[in-house]
Amino acid sequence: MDLGFLDRIVSSIEEGNILVSVIIVVVAIIFNYKKIADYLEERKRARILKISEALGCEHVEGLTKEHLKEELATEHFKIATGLRLEKEFREAIISLHKKTKGNLGFFHFKRAMPHLEYKYSNLKVNLTRFDKAGFWFNLVFGCILTFLGLMTFVVPAQIDKIRIVQIFIFIGLGALFFTIGLMMLTQTFPVRSAKLIQEEMKSLTKS
Repeated sequence: MDLGFLDRIVSSIEEGNILVSVIIVVVAIIFNYKKIADYLEERKRARILKISEALGCEHVEGLTKEHLKEELATEHFKIATGLRLEKEFREAIISLHKKTKGNLGFFHFKRAMPHLEYKYSNLKVNLTRFDKAGFWFNLVFGCILTFLGLMTFVVPAQIDKIRIVQIFIFIGLGALFFTIGLMMLTQTFPVRSAKLIQEEMKSLTKS
C-alpha cells in the first residue's frame, strides 16, 4: 500500500467522511490481500529463523536453550495446525488426535479452542448453558435469516413493473439477511466441534 492510499484516508477523515475511509480501507485490504498474507508469512519465517539462529549460538545453554527449543516447536506446530499452544496442552491434543485414529482433525481443536482448557494435566471441554443456548439461537435464527435472504432475492421477479431502485433495495436486503445468517451459522462451529471432542473423549473413557 502506497503513501497515496494513506493520504486518501487522512483526507477523508479530516473532511468527516468516515464511511468513505472505511470503504477505502476495505477495498485496499481486498486488493492487497496477497501482499498482506505474504508479509505475515514472512514474519512467521523470520521468527523461526531468529530462534534457530539463537539455538545455534554457543552462549545459549541450559534452561534458555530448552525454552527456545519449545518456542521453535510451538511455532512449527502453529504453522502446521494453526494452533499456538504450550507443550503440555499441545501434546494432550496430539495424544487425543492419535487415540481417535484421526477422527478428530486438528481443525476441530482449532474451532473448539474457546471451550477447551488444560487443567491438572488433563484436557477438558467446557460448555456452559450459555454456550448451548447460544448454539441453538445462532442455528435457528441463522437458518431463518439465510432462508429469508434467498427468498428476498426472488421477490423482484414476482413483482410486475418494479423499479430499478426497488430491485437494488431487495438485492441489498437479501444480501444483508443472507450474510448475517451465514455469520450466525458459522458461530455454531466452535460448539459443534467442542461437542464432537467431548463425545470422543467419553467414548474413549468407556472403552
